[in-house]
Amino acid sequence: MNVKVLLVDDHPMLRDGLRQAMARHPKFIVAGEASTGANALKLAAELAPDLIVMDIHLPDMNGLEVTRQILALQPSVHILVFSGDAARSVVDEALQAGACGYIWKQSAAEELIRAVEMVMAGKLYLSPEVSSGIFEDYRKSLVQETDPCEPLLSQRDRQLLRLVAEGRRNKEIAVELAVSPKTVEAYRSRLMKKLGCSSSADLVRYAIREGIATA
Repeated sequence: MNVKVLLVDDHPMLRDGLRQAMARHPKFIVAGEASTGANALKLAAELAPDLIVMDIHLPDMNGLEVTRQILALQPSVHILVFSGDAARSVVDEALQAGACGYIWKQSAAEELIRAVEMVMAGKLYLSPEVSSGIFEDYRKSLVQETDPCEPLLSQRDRQLLRLVAEGRRNKEIAVELAVSPKTVEAYRSRLMKKLGCSSSADLVRYAIREGIATA
């Protein structure tokens, strides 16, 4: 099945490079391009893309806010953030906004294709430049950890962690677990409290650290 793609970036040369990279894959079709957040919102509604490659620093609004607004109306859209900013706080915010992946702008075209394939397969993708910082934070937190007690996780907890780490949204998790989206929200909230996590990104990091999911 073909994947309809919307490219969002305010630099024409970068969009041209993205378009050329997408052309290397026979099933990726660039259906539209936007240089502003407002235009991205408009085209997302008109084109109903399967995937959006989203820059963060747009001239009129933050790309992560655009991501939130699009997903609020079109929750099935996969959004891959494409940014030159690899700061941990920005990556966390992107995942909290609902992005399925985060790829560094200096990555090779082959990595972009791999990221799109993984995201469209329902998995979370983080560029090595991004994930290395997350793993370093893990290492530091493990060294600094003073409490040897680990919370006991039920089978349902581990299943939820795996699905969150794969980038699944609440509606998708609800279908997988045969419960309502509100129940998933309650599960997620209870699990975050149990693990001392403050965000979905923290849940992802915990799942990877404990071997429940892979990066």
